[in-house]
Amino acid sequence: MTLFLVCFTSGASILLSFLLFFHPLQQNVKANRWLGLFVFIMGCAFISTYLLITGRSISAGLFFKALTGVQFLLAPSLYMSTLYFVKPGKVFTAADLVHFIPFVVYSIAEIWWMPRQESISTLPLLHINENVSFLVRDILPFLSLFYLIRSYRVLLKHRSNLKLISANLSEVDLGWLVQFLFILLLTIIIWINDALFELPFLTEATPFVYTGCIFFLAYFSIKQRAIFAFREQDMKEILYVLDQSNHESDAIGTEATAELQTHPTFAAADEQGQVTEKEQRVIKRLTAEQLERLSARLISLMETDRLFLDNDLNLPMVAERLGIGIHETSFLINQTTNSNFYNFINKYRVNEAKKLLGSAKMEQLNMLGIAFASGFNSKTTFNTTFKKMVGVSPSEYLKNLKN
Repeated sequence: MTLFLVCFTSGASILLSFLLFFHPLQQNVKANRWLGLFVFIMGCAFISTYLLITGRSISAGLFFKALTGVQFLLAPSLYMSTLYFVKPGKVFTAADLVHFIPFVVYSIAEIWWMPRQESISTLPLLHINENVSFLVRDILPFLSLFYLIRSYRVLLKHRSNLKLISANLSEVDLGWLVQFLFILLLTIIIWINDALFELPFLTEATPFVYTGCIFFLAYFSIKQRAIFAFREQDMKEILYVLDQSNHESDAIGTEATAELQTHPTFAAADEQGQVTEKEQRVIKRLTAEQLERLSARLISLMETDRLFLDNDLNLPMVAERLGIGIHETSFLINQTTNSNFYNFINKYRVNEAKKLLGSAKMEQLNMLGIAFASGFNSKTTFNTTFKKMVGVSPSEYLKNLKN
């Protein structure tokens, strides 16, 4: 049974890797190609496991050594995939090469060791007890654990950054990838157990956990949505906003200034004499006059036009209605509300939900209907945001109203 699952999981991994590399929906292309490489290497790892179980690792010779060597690309490829998921405009740089140093070092060592029949991966680095030794290949789970933690921190930052540009995060916050990392953590624990402790109950569960891991990744990776489904002309400014998220900045670049001054809305306003002289002299930041005027327009969009009721509302859409650039809009919201886009929009939505919960419309709408009527695009997001801002869930709030 174990041998069957090893072969089955290897085949499933290799098939999934091709689906990711040539993703049918062409979404998050670079990220999915790195993820495809990660899954392909997992498939190679299962092939090497098969060779070890069947005792063919020595007879396989060069093939087994190559399979073991590529496993040193496993952790870096997952980390690079995560980086490309959270920043699609990322460019591979020389600094990224540092993540592949373990693979290069191991490959050089294996080539140097080539005259020997066995792989360098099976050599002991230290003896733990008379039955267990720490082998060269046992470095792999600890390397994977290191990069898993780094990937998790990147995803946490991603969730925080999304609040700068979107009011609905449920389908683009890469929650499935976070869950996958937790499943990988379990597999790494089992991997370490196989290497060092060999606890029977964990060893027996190993093939089932790995198989479940592959099916989980297959389901969510094919189901995934585009993380940054914005127009190409908006992406540069969106990435600028995300790049500036690590520190508060009121500086607006000269390139953005030129865009602000030449925007059709401002040009039309200028012809009508509605833009003051100071507003035309935007150099590095929005002036106090601009902030005041744009802030009034922003509040009007929310309270008069009720723009927050758009379930798919995002920062570029608000910027377009204001007639200014995306990062100027982000700066405007931060300066006038001392908050990010996510909290700013959802505050209006929660207030709308409170009104609906206390109105006669409750007789016509259930909680899901209230959520959508308030601008939320899922019941889960509605419940979580409402409880965070009000202190109680929507159901508890309604119960309190009735009492």
